[in-house]
Amino acid sequence: MLANLFGSTEQRLRIAAVSGCGVLAVLVGFVAFSPSGLESFIRQGGYHYIGAVFGLFVVYVWRVADARREVWRGWLRRPGRTGLCLIAASLFVLWSDGYKHKILFDEYVLQGTAFQLHAMKEYGAMFRAYEIAGSWVPIDSFMDKRPYFFAFLVSLLHDLAGYRLANIFIVNSALAVAFLPLVYWLSRTVVARGPALLAVGLMASLPLLGQNATGAGMELHNLVMIALTAALGVLYLRAPDNDRAAALVLAAVLLAQSRYESVIYVLPAALVLVLGWFRAGRLVLPWPAIIAPLLLVPYAWHNRVLSATPQLWQLQEGQTRRFSFEYLPGNLTGAWNFFFDVSGNLANSWYLSAFGLVGIFWAVYAGWRWARAHPRAELGSAPVVLLAFGAGAAGNLGVLMFYYWSRLDDVIASRFALPSCLLLAIVAAVFADRAGGRRQPALRWAAAGLVVWLLVGALPAMSRRLYTEKNVLMQEITWEHSVLESRPGPLLFLTNKSTIPFVLWRIPSLINSVGRQRGPQISYHLGQGTFREVIIAQGLRPTTEQGDMGIDPLDFMPPEFELETIGERRFGNRWARLSRLVRIKAPPVSTPPPAAAGTDGDLFKPAPIAEKTSTGPSP
Repeated sequence: MLANLFGSTEQRLRIAAVSGCGVLAVLVGFVAFSPSGLESFIRQGGYHYIGAVFGLFVVYVWRVADARREVWRGWLRRPGRTGLCLIAASLFVLWSDGYKHKILFDEYVLQGTAFQLHAMKEYGAMFRAYEIAGSWVPIDSFMDKRPYFFAFLVSLLHDLAGYRLANIFIVNSALAVAFLPLVYWLSRTVVARGPALLAVGLMASLPLLGQNATGAGMELHNLVMIALTAALGVLYLRAPDNDRAAALVLAAVLLAQSRYESVIYVLPAALVLVLGWFRAGRLVLPWPAIIAPLLLVPYAWHNRVLSATPQLWQLQEGQTRRFSFEYLPGNLTGAWNFFFDVSGNLANSWYLSAFGLVGIFWAVYAGWRWARAHPRAELGSAPVVLLAFGAGAAGNLGVLMFYYWSRLDDVIASRFALPSCLLLAIVAAVFADRAGGRRQPALRWAAAGLVVWLLVGALPAMSRRLYTEKNVLMQEITWEHSVLESRPGPLLFLTNKSTIPFVLWRIPSLINSVGRQRGPQISYHLGQGTFREVIIAQGLRPTTEQGDMGIDPLDFMPPEFELETIGERRFGNRWARLSRLVRIKAPPVSTPPPAAAGTDGDLFKPAPIAEKTSTGPSP
């Protein structure tokens, strides 16, 4: 077999080419450049890189789809009851939670990145902008730690339909509608229609899926890319050819740019690619697969910059490393709490977890029996691919257990469990199919259990939405936004959190620590009418044993800032205050006048790095 694969000169040349690209990728990605010099490469070239890979991916996916035109056209013409079930399940997912930002400040950072990709065609997250001559112009941006494929897709919608904050929700809604058919198709490759629809029901009734489908995060996009890459792997392994191999490889490259740890799935995709050679009896190595190692170099660059920039890690007090064995016990406890919590406070499905865990035990036993059988039955294309990507999902979860902020029972970190939930749903469907026998009693019991879970677990949890409403900081930002919108503009907002949400709402903003250093410049712009008023956000905390409230020391403004309170509100254990800047008293004589310190240019100059780090703790 090996002689057939590498026998011809052309085949040996292709292997030499991909090996050379691999060596070159290692040198360019890890040796040739220092992390300090890579940021400009990523910022200036990231948009064009991801655009080129995505465009090439679309071309090859269209070729694969065009070759199967009669198949998918038949599905579209006659969706039948299965199609109606998938539509109903998708609508249920989109109904299950409200459209709003769920994760601070990750989702706003993604939207800031999408705006920068749309407006400037460069990779960065906008955090300071002003209206200049009628146009909203970004002044400052920073290179975010998050992969940018999802933000690029949102920027494309901005290009087509104009910039709107709602565009990110439209993209996630479309991804939700695409995801459940992918779950059905993947399951249908190994089980009958009934168990495949069971897998769809298990995922649709998972509150975590609805939370992310109606949010502004990148988790659902990552989940869709995992399912899509696995589906392309099944198609390739069934009939290996150049177009299917190229689509699979490019999907794996894009998947690596969907979430940090999703580079893990490059290994299952590579394994499926090589297995296809043995099934075809020849080398299937199109030119996109040959250059694939080079296409992964930007990911390596991005990760090196992140590793060399500790301020982007956002570790908690006392922590010095992102990954460590010391995080394992707490993360394992958090994972168990999430998967099997029955309180309704988390966006989990204990029914999916229990059923999937039984399915995993059964799969291990079935695999042991298969390994001992002589002769062994040949595994089909779909089981091989699902085993490979299932191992990838398990590895994904395993890596997260060593990360400093991966307690899945934290409502903000629960979203990292989505790939594992997909694996559990498919394994549960396979178990229901194989253990059912002719009359399928296992499937009937599983469907009955799903209905019970939906009535006593999913729907009550979705109605309360505690896993979403616990985000009191988001409620505070929403309140601040509503107050600012009610004020006559234009205004300048000094925030004690992050400027990113407000500049996305086209409200000029500065961090408090920066604003209190710019008193002369702010006074100048108020006098010139650049801003009609300045609003300042401050936190309050108890200052006496009797519970008297005072301003948080971190939010104090200079004594020359004369403030007038316009609103206070409590959010959980936190009090928030909004004040109007009445005037800035004359500075001491030793302080240079505004003209000497700089006037209009100083307020618009790049802000210090401290303003760039308030992007939330999530990885």
